[in-house]
Amino acid sequence: MSMNGGVKLLPPPVTLSPIRRRLRTSLFQLTGALFVLFFLSFCTLPHPSAFSLSSTIEAFQQKTAPHLKHYQDLLSPSASSNDDTTQAGQGKEAYVTFLSSVADQNYLLATRLLIYQLLHDPLTSDRTTSRDVVVLVTPSIDSDVEQILRDEGALVNRVELLDGFPVPKEIEGDENHHWKDQYTKLHIFAMTSYDRVLYLDNDVLLLNSLAPIWTSPGSELESGLGGVGERKKEELVESDKRIEPLSQEEERSYLNAGFMMLRPDQERFDTLRQIRDYEPFYMEQALLNSYYDWDGDHPWTLLDPKFVSHFPKASDITNGYYTLHAKMWKDPIDQAVIDVWKGAMDRMERYWATRQDASASE
Repeated sequence: MSMNGGVKLLPPPVTLSPIRRRLRTSLFQLTGALFVLFFLSFCTLPHPSAFSLSSTIEAFQQKTAPHLKHYQDLLSPSASSNDDTTQAGQGKEAYVTFLSSVADQNYLLATRLLIYQLLHDPLTSDRTTSRDVVVLVTPSIDSDVEQILRDEGALVNRVELLDGFPVPKEIEGDENHHWKDQYTKLHIFAMTSYDRVLYLDNDVLLLNSLAPIWTSPGSELESGLGGVGERKKEELVESDKRIEPLSQEEERSYLNAGFMMLRPDQERFDTLRQIRDYEPFYMEQALLNSYYDWDGDHPWTLLDPKFVSHFPKASDITNGYYTLHAKMWKDPIDQAVIDVWKGAMDRMERYWATRQDASASE
């Protein structure tokens, strides 16, 4: 499968529902009846000089125009009750992910899989069609990659890089480091056309639909941000590999920024852009944990931990977890988890291959 071979879906043929067919019939009947009345009225005029033909037609048009427009509007394809297309920002909630580079093609593949699972996979999709799936992309993402994402159902927002923040010494001057653009993720706080957004890193794998999270305990987001902790803040180890807590009972006060729900707010976004007083090893995640610290003025809200496992294992598959968060193509993970990931990938490839074949045969 070619990573740049996006599938362009053709719009479905416009068909009239039974209700709209009846409306069309009613329109023709109404028009015919009005012309008959017009003809009879014209034939019974007292004298041709009483009023002209042109004035009679004008009066007829004025009287019938509102009725005709009403039926024409109902027959318009855009008025179909089955049209659930949503433009960016019209929905009040959205799933959002972030793609900053495709130097490693696995990140593009992971982004495509996430879009497929949220929108198309019958095992995991959110059937609430008013929720958008949005991909934030940086200027380094080519337009052909952007088109692939659009063709597969996502809304794509190209955003400017956010720089000027402190970075760990390990990546200073390294323009190719995969963490270098992570602060740009903070643009999610400026998506104020939505009431709430659920941000997921593009390496999150769905096991179940995330629709229940929007009404789950904690989703009211008292401080404006909610999520699932990775481990106790005091026990955090600075490493580019996540280290699982030794005890499942450990208080996980350190938020993992790869899965979080928030209320976008421009003022909050502007505030976050000014913060510099924190240890920057985990970059935007460190910034957010500094601002939303449980001991601070706006502690982040704990969501049900079953919504994401940050340290996936085979038992998570049957223990009610909704998502697994890991780079399935390179992290050391149980084979059972890898098999689930490969199964989802296979469903995606078959789905798009079927759509491509259908388009080619039309």
